[in-house]
Amino acid sequence: MEELLYMIYGNHPKSKKLYTEAETIINTLREKGGVSREELSSILGLDLNSPTNKKHFYNLISPMFNVILVSEHRGKSVYYRLSYDMFRVYIDNIRRKAKYYLLKNPDNQKDETENQ
Repeated sequence: MEELLYMIYGNHPKSKKLYTEAETIINTLREKGGVSREELSSILGLDLNSPTNKKHFYNLISPMFNVILVSEHRGKSVYYRLSYDMFRVYIDNIRRKAKYYLLKNPDNQKDETENQ
């Protein structure tokens, strides 16, 4: 879990303070599947009517988008769920960029995982 949180939030001391609550979010979504924004905020003990709590909630949620998190609108409610497929796309993009920047002739070299 530590590596995943590091990929999402980075290693800055202020970001590391989010790790515990972020782990709670990930575990909740993994156990329950789709969870509404209101339910998730109540699990974290945050009142979304308070500007400070709302900002903190989105500081936790926003970095997860386009890495592991998907949101869906059902009527007026927003539901969040984890997406392994989105994570795979994210990792594949990192691999492509690493191949380009780290290899001298990236087009001429074959990646071992391309055969899988």
